[in-house]
Amino acid sequence: MYYSPLHWLRTLLLLACLCLSLPGAAQIQYANKVVLEDGIVSNNSRAADGNLATNAIVKPSLVLGYTRLRVSFPITAAAGKEAGMYIRPNILISAALLGGATLNTFYQDGATTTPVDSHVLSSNLLALQIDASGIRRISFTPTQSFNQIELVFFSVLALGQDIEIYEAFSTVAPLPVVLTSFRATATPAGVALAWATASERNADQFVIERATAAAPCSFRAIGRVQAAGTTAQARTYQYVDAGAAPGTQHYYRLRQLDHDGIATFGPVAAVQATAWATKLLAYPNPTTGPLTVAGAAGPSFMVLDYLGRPVRRATTTPSQPQLDVSGLPAGPYFLQDEATGQRVKVVKAN
Repeated sequence: MYYSPLHWLRTLLLLACLCLSLPGAAQIQYANKVVLEDGIVSNNSRAADGNLATNAIVKPSLVLGYTRLRVSFPITAAAGKEAGMYIRPNILISAALLGGATLNTFYQDGATTTPVDSHVLSSNLLALQIDASGIRRISFTPTQSFNQIELVFFSVLALGQDIEIYEAFSTVAPLPVVLTSFRATATPAGVALAWATASERNADQFVIERATAAAPCSFRAIGRVQAAGTTAQARTYQYVDAGAAPGTQHYYRLRQLDHDGIATFGPVAAVQATAWATKLLAYPNPTTGPLTVAGAAGPSFMVLDYLGRPVRRATTTPSQPQLDVSGLPAGPYFLQDEATGQRVKVVKAN
C-alpha cells in the first residue's frame, strides 16, 4: 500500500506530540515567550507558540559573529529531567558547524537572570529525527533547574545556512496537577472525554483542545471545565465535544491552567474510529429478564426508574454480554450507558 510523503509527515508529527504527552510519563511543557534575540531571526514568536507545525528561522550573522534566540518557560524546569529543542537545519550538520552552536540555560528571578548551563550541539545531542524533512529533537539532561533556554549559532563556517526552531521543551517541576487518566470515546452525541486527577494544587481550570489528522499538532481550544483548586482527593471530570465531525480522526489534550495563569499540557488521546458509535439499543424490548445491549461505549450501566432515579448498577462481560433484569418489578425503565450518559427506554414485562 502506498502512502504519500504528506501522510508520513503528519504521522511523524503526531508521534512527536505523543512523545511529549505520554500518559503516566513526566509532564512536559513548551516555552511560551521570546525573551531575547540577537542577529538575524525571523518569525521569532513561532518558536514559543506550542505548535510543532510552525517555526522561527535563525541565520548566522557576519556582523555580530553570532545569532541567538532565547525563550522562557511558564514553570521552572526540573534538574535531571529531559529538556531540549525541535530544530531543522537546512544542511547536513557537520562536526565543525555543531561546534558553533550551543544550547544555554538560565534562571530568571525577578529582574535578575543567571546563567545555569551550556551544551554544545554535538552528535550525541541529536537524539531523534522525527520526520523525513529533517526536523530533529535535540535533548539534554540539565544539572540544575532553569526557566529560560537559548540557541546560539556563531560558527563562521555556517554563514548562509539557516536553522529552523520549532519549539523548546522541558520537564515541569513540580506538577500542579497529577493526572492519572485521560480518554476519548466516540458516542452518538460526539466525543466523550473523561479524565481523573490524584491531586491538584492551585488549579483553576482545564482547557480542552482538539486537533485533526490533517494537522495533528495544531490544537485549538474547544471548551473549559472548572478544576477543584487545591485538593489531595482524587477527582473525575467529563466533557462532551458535540462539534466533532463524524468520519474524521480527532486528537485531544488538556491544557491545565492554575490561578497564576501558568499552563501545562497533559497527554494526547486519540479517537481511532472512522465514525461515531451507533445509537444505544436494548433488546428484546419489552423483556422478561435477559437484555442484550448494543452501541454502548463501555460495559457499565445504570438502571433508572421512569422518574430518572437510580435503581441498580449492572455490567456486561465478554462471557456474560446480557443484562439480567428479571428481578425488577414490571414497568418502564431507562438503561443508561455510564460512559456517555446516553439512555434507552426499556419495558420490563411480567
